[in-house]
Amino acid sequence: MNGFIDEVCTQGSLMKNVIQFYKEGGMNSIDEIITYFRKNELNKIILSGMGSSLYAMDSIRSYLTSHGVPTIAFSSFELSRFMFELIDNKTLIIIASQSGNSAEVIELVEKAQKITKVVGIYNNEGSKLSQIADFVLPIKANKEVSITNKTFEFTMLILNIFAHRLLNECDENFWNEVNKVNLWIDEWLSEWEKNSTPLYEFSKNKTLYDLLANDSSLATAKQLSLAYREGLHNCTSVWECADYAHGQYHSSKLGKEYLAQMFFPIFEDNTKEMKMKNYIIEHGGDVLLYTSSEIQEEPHLKVVKLPRFANSLMPLIESIASETLLGMLFGKDWIKDH
Repeated sequence: MNGFIDEVCTQGSLMKNVIQFYKEGGMNSIDEIITYFRKNELNKIILSGMGSSLYAMDSIRSYLTSHGVPTIAFSSFELSRFMFELIDNKTLIIIASQSGNSAEVIELVEKAQKITKVVGIYNNEGSKLSQIADFVLPIKANKEVSITNKTFEFTMLILNIFAHRLLNECDENFWNEVNKVNLWIDEWLSEWEKNSTPLYEFSKNKTLYDLLANDSSLATAKQLSLAYREGLHNCTSVWECADYAHGQYHSSKLGKEYLAQMFFPIFEDNTKEMKMKNYIIEHGGDVLLYTSSEIQEEPHLKVVKLPRFANSLMPLIESIASETLLGMLFGKDWIKDH
């Protein structure tokens, strides 16, 4: 197919390796962080990164916060230059960078270390982040040459492992669920063309793509928007659904040129999500819905039925399904141009 699809299709086998690493020796590194967090009575976590590394953080923000660990996320540039006063000696900073050399990330680390400890999540061994972070969690995705996909996926996986370990929920049930996620990814990728062709036929020839999500699934939507812009150079925007309902939905009046990809594990009647789906279709637009709910397809609505996992893990499968579709939209001769 193309280099993007080729790389996406490695994620199932590589994920097995990452899972195994963090179940075994890599867990020692996570436990060191947690010991520091508890011993020093830290009371909040700030997540940071740039681009896809930042978007991955959405996968665990609400999970940690809802379990008593206030957690927020900012780009490394914003946190360093404008929100730095949020950091104190009771704050744990977790910073992700695929390259490990992003200037904004390194600036933030060097400033934050004067106040507290920094966890670095990176893919490139020998990068500056791997050398200067107080605690390190390698992504282990091998070299990534196409638009970011597997490093984004495994960053979310590592964040989930850390978050569940911190909350004493990294138990057999958690690992069983992670293994089921990995199995689903393997099965989807083994027949990615069969799975994605109907989605491609439904989605091609669009001018404007809106990506709608809530909560953890915003990680999927934000990363996908970056990949659409990098690979197709088109108009793509991300919206939290309630915000979209405050006027952004009028873009659906483009009609047949418009596609909304909606990422809602739970999709129910009498909600803003359903109201927006209906509005888009009534105005001639198309909706591609990724959900675990039992939703019947209708004219202008295509459903990608997903298994139901914990909210923080759903972006791992949403991303795979949406990435193989995107790879088909790129076309077989597509080459990364930057």
